[in-house]
Amino acid sequence: MRPILFHVGSWPIRSYGVALAVAFIAGILLGRRRARAAGLDPNIVIDLAFYVIIASIAGARATYAAVHWDYFRDDLLGVFRLWDGGLAQYGGIAAGVVTGLLFFARRKVSPWRGADLLAPSVALGVAIGRIGCFMNGCCFGKACALPWAVTFGPGSIASHELPGVAVHPTQLYESLAALGVFAVLLAVERRKPFDGFLLWLLLILLAVSRFLIDPLRHYEQVSMIGATGLTTNQAIGIALVAVAVAALVVTARRRRARPGDSR
Repeated sequence: MRPILFHVGSWPIRSYGVALAVAFIAGILLGRRRARAAGLDPNIVIDLAFYVIIASIAGARATYAAVHWDYFRDDLLGVFRLWDGGLAQYGGIAAGVVTGLLFFARRKVSPWRGADLLAPSVALGVAIGRIGCFMNGCCFGKACALPWAVTFGPGSIASHELPGVAVHPTQLYESLAALGVFAVLLAVERRKPFDGFLLWLLLILLAVSRFLIDPLRHYEQVSMIGATGLTTNQAIGIALVAVAVAALVVTARRRRARPGDSR
């Protein structure tokens, strides 16, 4: 764990923020390359990035604050202390996707084509971002005795909640899962049946992987849904998969009904 990489004067440069910056930069560079290959102006990705970065961070933080409102009720300024950690992945992805679809529509580019163009960038960004979570010592797992278990050092959220206890490095599990999603998207792209397919596949795969990893994560009671045994993120994931599968089925049926339509 290394929450602070170094200092510039008295200003700490935090690994969490650096990881987020690298994630967005990597996503932008990949998006530009894919846009150029698709015959689009790669600068459209730069224009979009400004809005997506703001929307994603705002959506992720707002979702986290809503779920953990009791923590922020008496400290509203704490909502803006992003360096303390606390970004809800689903909130960030949802805000980013909606912003991207609206942006492409305004630029007269097929929103679904644009979404597929950037879907791999999202998966890559999640993979890099989770490494930042690991270095920050947040989003950690439950206690375990596996050979790769990690004991986080003093000053981390993990050491505060489970001092001196070895835990699942769930941040790295999610990072590896996102890399797998990234590889799958690139592998199936040439055989996708219609525009929008990669977007929905991305959401399904991220939701499924998160659903499977979540039981290994250490959560506060506020993140659990009553006696269901499900976390808030698992419930959101179930809903997300249902929506994505429905969208795939509806789109496929429409294309079969109108086989002459282009992508």
